[in-house]
Amino acid sequence: MEKMHINERGTHTTTIEGAKDILKILKKIQAYVSPGVIEANVKARGKSVKLKKLNNETFEMVVVVNSSKQTFKVYGSNQQEIIDAINELKKNNWNVQDVLDISK
Repeated sequence: MEKMHINERGTHTTTIEGAKDILKILKKIQAYVSPGVIEANVKARGKSVKLKKLNNETFEMVVVVNSSKQTFKVYGSNQQEIIDAINELKKNNWNVQDVLDISK
């Protein structure tokens, strides 16, 4: 796996290959991303992304590409713009799941 450093918080900066395009999109809209743990050999095919709204400035984003899965924290007060950007991935054959709001 190739390392990529795009606007991350924290010290863990390795990302799965399929997440690079998503991180570039989020950087363009000035959202900050903190990469999390990578899980290999996940029983999933294709590529999907899921957002969970944690509070008014934080999402948890799970990206699955082929058999790899990685969780990210996405920070930004422009939450609707983040949601819209992720929904745009549907045009590129991503399985984009509805945003789950657990902030209440």
